[in-house]
Amino acid sequence: MKNTIVKLVRIGLRIHSLFHLLEFISALYEQAYITATIAFIAMFLELLASFLIPKEHIHIKPFISDVHESCEKQ
Repeated sequence: MKNTIVKLVRIGLRIHSLFHLLEFISALYEQAYITATIAFIAMFLELLASFLIPKEHIHIKPFISDVHESCEKQ
């Protein structure tokens, strides 16, 4: 089930990135260059995150999570 959720999150990030692409194009058309820059950065970060979602073991903590291959290697 976790793999399915991770796949759905990746797909969701990529779809959301497409909306930022449309926002970017629209902002360029309207000559709103600051908005276009913000939309482009958001699109880039979401696409990057969708490909770099960790496959490691994660211990979720309140502020900083531990990420590693497995508990034995920690």
